[in-house]
Amino acid sequence: MSASSRYFRIQSANPSSLHVPGVTVEIVISPGIPRHTVVGLPQGAVRESLDRIRAALVSAGYTFPRGAITVNLAPADTRKDGSAFDLPIALGILAADAQISTRLLRSRAWLIMGELTLDARVQPVEGVMPAILDANKQHLNSVILPRGNLPEATAFPGLHVGAVRHLREAVEILEGTVDPITIGVASEIPPLSEAPDFSTVIGQDNCVRTLALAAAGGHNMLLSGPPGCGKTLMVRCMEGILPSWSRSLALEATCLHSLRKPGTALLERRPFRRPHHSVSAAGLLGGGTPLRPGEVSLAHGGVLFLDELPEFHPGALEGLREPLEEGKVTLSRAHGVEEFPSDFQLIAAMNPCPCGYAGSPDRRCSCTDRRRKLYRARISGPLLDRIDMHVPVMRVDPLRHLDRSPIPSSDWAVRVETTRHRLGTAPPVLEKEEEETLIKTVASLGVSMRTVAGIRRLARTVAAFEQADRVQRDHLAEAIRVGGQSRREGAG
Repeated sequence: MSASSRYFRIQSANPSSLHVPGVTVEIVISPGIPRHTVVGLPQGAVRESLDRIRAALVSAGYTFPRGAITVNLAPADTRKDGSAFDLPIALGILAADAQISTRLLRSRAWLIMGELTLDARVQPVEGVMPAILDANKQHLNSVILPRGNLPEATAFPGLHVGAVRHLREAVEILEGTVDPITIGVASEIPPLSEAPDFSTVIGQDNCVRTLALAAAGGHNMLLSGPPGCGKTLMVRCMEGILPSWSRSLALEATCLHSLRKPGTALLERRPFRRPHHSVSAAGLLGGGTPLRPGEVSLAHGGVLFLDELPEFHPGALEGLREPLEEGKVTLSRAHGVEEFPSDFQLIAAMNPCPCGYAGSPDRRCSCTDRRRKLYRARISGPLLDRIDMHVPVMRVDPLRHLDRSPIPSSDWAVRVETTRHRLGTAPPVLEKEEEETLIKTVASLGVSMRTVAGIRRLARTVAAFEQADRVQRDHLAEAIRVGGQSRREGAG
């Protein structure tokens, strides 16, 4: 580089990927005819960044340098998208042009991200949490980011954060006139769930118990019954009894949310997603440009609740097969491939027919046999085969249950937490005799080997739920009833 050229570099990150490879922003200012270039596979908003930066620098009282400005985003062979490079490019230009002090920039490794408006305000950007997580692995503990992204940084104790609203605030931090804040260890108590309580559910004791089993074992579940029987209410109550989760899983899940919604704080509880049945395949599975996670990934570690299951688009439903089996979704497009974790628990609800009253004792069904069959055929056999628990739900007469006291969610939550811990540390043993009984019984049901494996897992969950060290006959019978017989009756 010639002596008359000025060079500086700043560390940033690519917000268009979950795995967020670090990006080095290099600035070269050379004398000559004014020419402004961004290289390194810039896309969309990145190509426009210098136009925003020029106006922002002038608005903040700085000078946009004369001459040729070249911005390189390294590594140059990966696509760069989004507006998160605005702030590091602007600060790099000021540093290369000697308009600001570079002592702190050179003495400490900074991760810098942020979008600039034309009046030099700093706007929040997507993908900050995965960027910080990646930077932490490289022992980089100082960041400058938009004030709106501060909640994402609070998940990292010991991190030095400059949360700024304006370009000048970022300059003040880098020049040492303002100190960045240091994130302490979080001591807040997780907020209570706003889900309805199981104590409000009347007369559905068996179904409530089955939902608690599903929560404890992480089993996929399908509820089928007429309108008004309480399917949606009971599933919403399930949100309040989901077991606790590890910090590593919470970080991974929050990173996915960070790609869709800037400023997302660390998720204290497992996510509970309820997409409407009009959601597209891309909205459910992920897609767009750049590729973004869909509902199956936003439910990672938690529950994906699909109400009115047959009303969802067939293509979207069929796309659930691989995530349910593998715990991840791989999106392949012409402009790249992205893999998002999608280890979720599927809970679905549906009516038995279009009018909703097939098999109802108190109201006559108006559907023909053909309509009922076509309605059920909207859900393919392979998808149903991946659902462990098939539970019929019937309407109840509340007057017959006035003298009964339903178990509140707090009590169920304790049992669920205890069961999940037992399954993870000392799962109940399935003896050879019970295994033979299982095989002989399910052979008459004509179910697949995947279903047999699901019933086996379910039997261990039932045993752990009852605090037993081994799977007994009654545990096995309950698992077969919920995982096998109900499946066959529903198909009929």
